[in-house]
Amino acid sequence: MDLERLDELFQQLNELTGVRDIAYHEIKDGRLSPVLKTNTDVLGVEKWRSVHAQSPVYVEHDKLLSEMMREPRALAVQDVKNDPRSADEFFLFGIDSILILPVLNNRVVRGIVAVASIGGLHEFTEEEIRKAELLLERYRSVFQT
Repeated sequence: MDLERLDELFQQLNELTGVRDIAYHEIKDGRLSPVLKTNTDVLGVEKWRSVHAQSPVYVEHDKLLSEMMREPRALAVQDVKNDPRSADEFFLFGIDSILILPVLNNRVVRGIVAVASIGGLHEFTEEEIRKAELLLERYRSVFQT
């Protein structure tokens, strides 16, 4: 995996949305496996890895991820605290709003890019979501193994 190009994608997504906490997770053995995250003051990489290790996110137990596996498409949660699909892990990380983009290989979800607003709500517009999907497509080769 080209981590330098993945970091470029994160920078592009940050410029598009203004959201700084962006991460890529592979899906392995039915759960999220952290790969790379932007290092921010709000949520550093070590804390991110540590929380994932202590509280694994299993796809089958997560409403949003289960929905994405059935119907691969970008999913936005504008207000985590008031959306019944929100996972407990969102609260562990202090996420207020999140955009989850599926990484596909042969039309199967193999990972996700999460754009997480921490410390304030973010309204992910239809235009932001569409442009984020286009960016992900442009960087698709980064995720090929």
